[in-house]
Amino acid sequence: MGRLLPVVLSALLAWIAVTTQALQSCGRSNYDPTKYTCFDDDFLCPIVEGDVLIRCGEACYSTSRFSCSNFTLKPFFPDGPATLQDCGFFIKFDPSFFVCLDGDFICPITNGVAMLKCDQTCYAPAEFGCALNQLYPVGTPPPTCVPEFGDDEVCDENGCFTLPCCGDLISVADKCRDRCMLAPETCPDAHT
Repeated sequence: MGRLLPVVLSALLAWIAVTTQALQSCGRSNYDPTKYTCFDDDFLCPIVEGDVLIRCGEACYSTSRFSCSNFTLKPFFPDGPATLQDCGFFIKFDPSFFVCLDGDFICPITNGVAMLKCDQTCYAPAEFGCALNQLYPVGTPPPTCVPEFGDDEVCDENGCFTLPCCGDLISVADKCRDRCMLAPETCPDAHT
């Protein structure tokens, strides 16, 4: 039994390390780097079945199906042409692989399920939710705005999350503050 304990403890520690991998920040969203790639510090593209999608303007695309030129996706089909649909002015897409959202944003279809839009990111609804234009892992509470003097950074077993301050409040030292109290001269009703 004494020799089995170190093996069990090692396996348990390895499992904990894998399951508690920290989320990373990309703009206002937190993401799992094994499932998404962050572009320009504020734009997430998913990794779909091992295919890392790349940013092109405000869309994500597979390099095996499209190329990007001047922020415009151009499809190529090694097996012949497909019927493409328009999504906004600059995006054409194959509806068997993508879905058009909000009239100008495409997200991939993975295993028959269309990804959804959250701000400027596509996400898998089985893994993430979207609130206040921010992604949050399924099973954790959605973000809410933080009132004055509230902590805008929340940490749990999945990592740390920065929540938005309510209304016109700004974040200073991990607390939401009234900008007029910090710099009264910047407010329209400033008293001198």
